[in-house]
Amino acid sequence: MSELPRAGAGHDDATRKKIHAAVAARNLASASNNTKWDELINHFRELQGWRPSYRSKCVTGYVSEWDVEWFYHLPFPFASVEWFDIGLSEAVPSKGRLLARTTIDHTDEISKVVAQIGFEFDVRADVLRIWGYFPKSYEDFPPV
Repeated sequence: MSELPRAGAGHDDATRKKIHAAVAARNLASASNNTKWDELINHFRELQGWRPSYRSKCVTGYVSEWDVEWFYHLPFPFASVEWFDIGLSEAVPSKGRLLARTTIDHTDEISKVVAQIGFEFDVRADVLRIWGYFPKSYEDFPPV
């Protein structure tokens, strides 16, 4: 069994009460659960090489910075995640100073994984947003 934290890590009584109070005050409804979050986390932890960037918004209002570390920097416990953004493009190192940088678009691959897990999500530009709670919040999401 892995020693890595799972989606429910850090879910003590004080944290649970804080999350529940924020959800109730904002009249939010759950759109996800720890089983789905664990499937997502495990998928990206098992990738070799490139891993996508991500950021999240907590139901209390905190929006994280973009990160790429999928082992310990995640927004534990995931019960607090209002939305979770995943970057869909990978920058490829330039082959020379005069050549333009290229990117690899992972939209289809990541969308397929997220859909198979059963998340409610939207894609705009190079960002996939997973909804942890309804109603959907499009704050700081690329325009259509």
